[in-house]
Amino acid sequence: MVQWPCIQFVNPVFPLTLTVLFDFDKPTNQTTVETISTLAHMARFVIADITDAKSVLQELQAIVPLSPSVVVQPLLLATQQEPGMFDFFQRFPWVLDTYRYDDENSLLTALQENVIVPAEAKATELSKRPLRS
Repeated sequence: MVQWPCIQFVNPVFPLTLTVLFDFDKPTNQTTVETISTLAHMARFVIADITDAKSVLQELQAIVPLSPSVVVQPLLLATQQEPGMFDFFQRFPWVLDTYRYDDENSLLTALQENVIVPAEAKATELSKRPLRS
């Protein structure tokens, strides 16, 4: 799974962004899913690497159905298949098509054009929708 090099690449390209990598000790006052959900609800978009997904699907379950203004851009190593129940998330219009990458270097090369720009464009599109009451 891609970790720190991607994070270091994002901030110089989009200097007004705050990149959060969900790689921390378990909080003592709430569950990990609650913490991730809280952070995601403050985000414009989430990039979720579903390669070797263990807890990512559970975390997305807490984010996607309840957050139509938070775009989710899934990533997947090209040699892997999408997790079995990932099709649930694909029906939500704020979940983009999975971007498949060959290796960390190819992802870093394509990150801006094929991951961040589409996520930002979808977030901009969603922000122009009128809110339903």
